[in-house]
Amino acid sequence: MDFTNKVVIVTGASSGIGAASAILFAKHGAKLTLIGRDEQRLNNVAEKCQEANGLTPLCLRLDLTANGSCAEVITKTVATYERIDVLVNCAAKMLIGSLFDDSMETFDEMLDINLRVPYKLTHLALPYLVKTKGNIVNLHATKYTKVVHGFLPYTITKAGLERFTRSAAVELSSEGVRMNAVQPGLTKTNILANLAMEKDEIEYAYGVLANKMKVLDPEEVAKMVLFVASDVCPNLNGADIGLTGGTSFL
Repeated sequence: MDFTNKVVIVTGASSGIGAASAILFAKHGAKLTLIGRDEQRLNNVAEKCQEANGLTPLCLRLDLTANGSCAEVITKTVATYERIDVLVNCAAKMLIGSLFDDSMETFDEMLDINLRVPYKLTHLALPYLVKTKGNIVNLHATKYTKVVHGFLPYTITKAGLERFTRSAAVELSSEGVRMNAVQPGLTKTNILANLAMEKDEIEYAYGVLANKMKVLDPEEVAKMVLFVASDVCPNLNGADIGLTGGTSFL
């Protein structure tokens, strides 16, 4: 897989799957725009990318849900590189909520970052992706058969991203632009640290499951992201590729 001279935007690039994907894209020659909210972590990832290919990434510390942030990503990327080849929508948030709670604020917050931001970034990047016949890769959660209390708002937003991928792929194909999704299972990221859950609740939600499946490293998921974004399978479009570690069997 060769991304030399290709421009790749990675959201959520300061940690987890986004960071691992950014570094791997760099190792395969890509020019990068990295978006994250933690400046120190983002700079650390940028340093590793530069070590990999000698190119300094464009780093944007942004809250993508803020007005004008998505437009800033596209404008600054094009001003710096004059093109866009790949958009990786990896930024996401997981909060606990329930229909029994006053959870609309929680739901809206996750809807903004998990679904609205990928939609808007895709819309804004599309004129440039059409020119390069580029593609979009979305990251969304595994479809568990086991229902876990408190994850309703999160699973709804991620299911929406899955449907967005399948529907948009049909619409974009006439312009030579592909959209696919990668569906990772339980992955070693710091997303659990942001959950307002007690330790025993986290152990119930994930600890038991982890004993029945393979817990993935972000680097393994990143390999799938690169494969999907590459030209290895040029007709791969509208796919929802599961890398679940056995989660789908629960």
